[in-house]
Amino acid sequence: MKRPLSRLLLLTLFVALPAQAGDVIKLAPGGSANFSLQENVTTGYSWRIDQAASRDLDILAISDGGRSGGRRRMVGSPSMRHWKIRALKPGHAEIVFAYQRPWESAPVRTRSVEVEVAR
Repeated sequence: MKRPLSRLLLLTLFVALPAQAGDVIKLAPGGSANFSLQENVTTGYSWRIDQAASRDLDILAISDGGRSGGRRRMVGSPSMRHWKIRALKPGHAEIVFAYQRPWESAPVRTRSVEVEVAR
C-alpha cells in the first residue's frame, strides 16, 4: 500500500520538532519585553497562550503584537508571531505557548517561557 508523499513528509516534520526547553525573561515591575515565535499560518498552525497550562499570569500584562513576515498566499511560508510582556508586580510566572491548528485538540509543540519579576 502506497502512502501519499505529503503524509510521509508531515510525519517527518512532527518528529523533527520536539518541545524546547524554556526561556527565562527577567523584568522589574513596569518593565516590558518582546517575545516572538515562528509559525506557519498558511498550513493552519499558529501559536496561542495555553491559559490552563500557564501559571501566575496575573503578575503580567500580555498583548498580542500580531504577525510579521511571510507571504500569506504561499503555502509553507513562515511568519513571526509577536507578544509584548509587561511586568505588573513582583513574582514568578510561566507562560506556556501551544502550537496547533484551531480545530485540533492537542498541540504539536509547546514552548514555555519563565518570567521573573523582581525589584
